[in-house]
Amino acid sequence: MVSSFSIERRYSLNDKFIARVYFVFVVLYVFLSGFVFIEPSPAEIMFTIMAPMMLIGFSTTWRIMILFLLLFVPMTISAYFGIIQGFFNLRFFTIDTYLFIFFFVLSSLGFHVKKIVNKDHLLSSLMKAWAVAGAVNIMAGLFAYVTGRTTLLGTEIIRFGIRLKGFFKDPNVLGPFLIPAGIYYLYMFFKEREKSIQHLLLFIFFSGGVILTFSRAAWLNLFFSMLFLIFGLIGEPRSRGKIAGFFVIVLILLMIFFQVSTQINILGVNLYDFFINRTGLKSYDTGRFSAQKEFVDIMNYSVLSLFFGVGPGNYENFSRMATHSLFARYIGERGLIGISTFVVFLVLVSRYALKSSYRKFFIPVLIGQLVNSFFIDSLHWRHLWLLIVISIL
Repeated sequence: MVSSFSIERRYSLNDKFIARVYFVFVVLYVFLSGFVFIEPSPAEIMFTIMAPMMLIGFSTTWRIMILFLLLFVPMTISAYFGIIQGFFNLRFFTIDTYLFIFFFVLSSLGFHVKKIVNKDHLLSSLMKAWAVAGAVNIMAGLFAYVTGRTTLLGTEIIRFGIRLKGFFKDPNVLGPFLIPAGIYYLYMFFKEREKSIQHLLLFIFFSGGVILTFSRAAWLNLFFSMLFLIFGLIGEPRSRGKIAGFFVIVLILLMIFFQVSTQINILGVNLYDFFINRTGLKSYDTGRFSAQKEFVDIMNYSVLSLFFGVGPGNYENFSRMATHSLFARYIGERGLIGISTFVVFLVLVSRYALKSSYRKFFIPVLIGQLVNSFFIDSLHWRHLWLLIVISIL
């Protein structure tokens, strides 16, 4: 059995303690990130409790400092100029600050302990915790479908017809949360000879969960994640046969789904009809597209808003509804300077992720999440920030 920590004597007891705290924290955090139906979420409470231990002997690197400043400086500047223009949202200023500090602390600690913590074991443990959290959400949804009890622990598991929401506030967030676990097991199916059937079944299980969220953006996320995963692995001789077999299996499963779904009614709703209905444009899409284009009016509001935006959480003062786009929100709230630094941030993250031994897993998943972000505001997804952290170590 592979140990999760190095046993070389050159590491101090303090370093080993920090490494163990880091390992336990990230595994628990990703599990608790699957339950965000209340605020503050259990994951945030745990971070607050464990932060003092993680700050023992704290150190960082210029790489992490630069990434942090690319996020934090434009946010604070936009908040300042937002106040000058008469806008300030304390709630979102606090949330943005928390997430950026979370990224900074966890990335810094990750670099501090990366030579002590066995990355293979860390990623395996992390994805197992991710999978368990995702499975709990899916099983809760299946329980609701079968029994008709759509509310568990005081939260609606099913919303908007038969859309699986789980222990999240929105099906559009649950879907993207399930995808990294599914893609990880598809990656393992292609790469590993052992447990191939198990890995494939787990991928199908989590993909089924994504489908049941009926989130069109999440479906695109899943599609692009699979596409880039296969593109990255198709050059490996050992993977080609499995990739060909995978396409056959997917085709068969789709044929079965479209044949059987016409006969399945869930909570009085026909599964096939609901699925087909979700594939087209909805009446509320017009409002969403209008809200996404509102960043143009924000940029024209003043010279300050053009370059610095109107500050965290103030986009809705103009759009009167949720943005449903990370990039539109970022331009509106941070301005041209903010979106420029964010693009630099994403380029650097991609560059560092490409150096990872698991780049063929991380890059497809990150691409999928970014595609998703064109249609959903993902800035405050805890799991996305954790994914970025582990991809750059």
